[in-house]
Amino acid sequence: MEYPFIFGTAGHIDHGKTALVRAMTGVDCDRLEEEKRRGITIELGFAPLNLTNGKTVSIVDVPGHERFIRQMAAGAAGVDAAILVIAASEGVMPQTREHLDILNLLGVRFGLVALTKKDLADDETLELATAEAAELTRGTCLDGAPVIPVSSVTGEGVSRVVAEIEKIVDKLPPRTGAGAFFLPVDRVFSKKGFGSVVTGTSYQGSISEGDEVHILPGGAAGRVRSLQTHGTKTSSVTAGQRVAVNLSAVSPEQLERGCAVCAKGAFIATDCISAWLRILPSAHEGVTHWQRVRLHVGTADVVARISLLRMNADEKKAGIRPGNGGPVQILSESNIAVAAGQRFVIRFYSPLVTIGGGRIMLPNAELARGRADREAKAKIVEDLAASFSPVSLLAALVRDRGALSALGLFELSQMDKNTFSESLCALSAAPDTYGLLGFGDSRSFIAGEAFDAIVRSVLRILREFHATYPELAGLDAEKLYAALDGVHGGCRITGGDFKALVGIMAVRNVITPIAIRGKTCYRAADCRETPPDGRFMNMAGRIRDEVAAAGFSLLKLPELEKKLGVSPADMKRAAAYLREQDDLRMIEGGLLFSRQMRDKLLKTLASMNGDITVASVRDSLGVGRKQTSAMLEFLDSQGLTQRVGDTRILAEYAFGFAERSSFLRKLDREVTQEPEDK
Repeated sequence: MEYPFIFGTAGHIDHGKTALVRAMTGVDCDRLEEEKRRGITIELGFAPLNLTNGKTVSIVDVPGHERFIRQMAAGAAGVDAAILVIAASEGVMPQTREHLDILNLLGVRFGLVALTKKDLADDETLELATAEAAELTRGTCLDGAPVIPVSSVTGEGVSRVVAEIEKIVDKLPPRTGAGAFFLPVDRVFSKKGFGSVVTGTSYQGSISEGDEVHILPGGAAGRVRSLQTHGTKTSSVTAGQRVAVNLSAVSPEQLERGCAVCAKGAFIATDCISAWLRILPSAHEGVTHWQRVRLHVGTADVVARISLLRMNADEKKAGIRPGNGGPVQILSESNIAVAAGQRFVIRFYSPLVTIGGGRIMLPNAELARGRADREAKAKIVEDLAASFSPVSLLAALVRDRGALSALGLFELSQMDKNTFSESLCALSAAPDTYGLLGFGDSRSFIAGEAFDAIVRSVLRILREFHATYPELAGLDAEKLYAALDGVHGGCRITGGDFKALVGIMAVRNVITPIAIRGKTCYRAADCRETPPDGRFMNMAGRIRDEVAAAGFSLLKLPELEKKLGVSPADMKRAAAYLREQDDLRMIEGGLLFSRQMRDKLLKTLASMNGDITVASVRDSLGVGRKQTSAMLEFLDSQGLTQRVGDTRILAEYAFGFAERSSFLRKLDREVTQEPEDK
């Protein structure tokens, strides 16, 4: 029975890793001609190991030469446990230490030490090698792991190694299949009659024959034609299995080691990652801000910059020191595909020495800008590092982006639908636990910091408005939204979301809603409306009279300013007051159109014989074409008329003749101020 569990070898070159795998499995992982000629492992090798309990687990054999650390890191990235191989005849060597460092950084927690080449060591040498191995592993992921002398030539100790592997497999639960399918690719080849084939270790999720996939970072779309595990055909695979995927509609040129086969639409290629980085205690120096490094994650190997998220003057100079860790952003020089929670390793760009590694918290992070934003994103990373779960990941995504809808969350979550649905329900039940505010029936969320930033902006806008226009009721949601800056607390808010948030502000008594002319305006709760004084009302009355006297020869504000000797500021203020009273509107071209003239124009249109066109109305009113067009377009925008080709019809025609007559009588009374019939 294929069991989703991966063991990886680690150790110095020529210490017997491949020979041990061959002795346990019967499979020679050195498949390349050059590997056989030189007697060293260059590429990753894979073999199935059949255990006595009926389970079959996978063995990944990695190169030991320092020049092939990138291959070793790619192979070790997907393992659940490790076999650290140390030749008893030679003891601990440089790559023994570096490989053990990489296992620690990749989060491997279980394994054993195989003291190989026992047949070449005497008892004293074997005893020294055993003590050295115990000392090397103290305080590491293999602290206290069994040290087993073994000879791949004579077979001595091989059964003990297999028995210990079986104990570890029985002790550890297999990986869960939660999450959308993600497979870092470590081999690519083309098979005649089948097409493109990739292999790798499934990191998360499950996939079946016929499923659609994306290849990232390139973005090619394909379909799973068939699946195999260790040469055996299967209909589906899950996390923790060695997988060969035969892809249709994808050419070999679109595939390479370092890319990933992903569930369709579940992943996005990235160049900005928020992560927790730890520097090895054995590193000769720390990592400074904006340092160039080589990033090894999954099977990818790219050049990147490290951006420290939290740093005082001293930390900016010294960086993260050896033995310490901290929140960072990793800015890749090329797009890569990574998964939340995935482990990574960094090496100096030059010389190529392993210096640290850690865990990815947010694969598609928003780039930190400014000191306050860095601090906020550092806190997100710290909180996730302390408690990483599907729900906390969703909360972190909202905090990183400022605000997200359920759809936006799903697109960034890298989760399958069931996991996402359960996590979203948990988040909706207690958003305040994560510093969030749910709105829109809890299908959208905004970070508390982002909401507070929007509240501050809204209050600033309203207070400035009240200071300039004290006699006005306030601003409606549309005008408030238009006055907002583009980004608030790291998020971009849509107009619909903003209306919902304004409603929350009103409930919390931050702002006060005021109904005026069938529309809701808002005032800052700490600002009271100031009734206009006599001078202001006199000025407003003069403006109203001048506009009425001009009739359909519509005026503009500068003309009124000149006629009445009013300053531009006072004119703007008075015009805004008349607009709020629905006495005056500014239409296309900056023309002032009064309610009185609107009603007269409607009555004129209702009494016209023949088609209502710009030309016919222009001739009826005796004004210019531009003014006529502006007035008619305003009526269109208000739903009072409807344009059909080059003509207009009054919206009220749809009510029938009796209703139209009633409408005309009502208009006539409003215009002439005649009382209604009793």
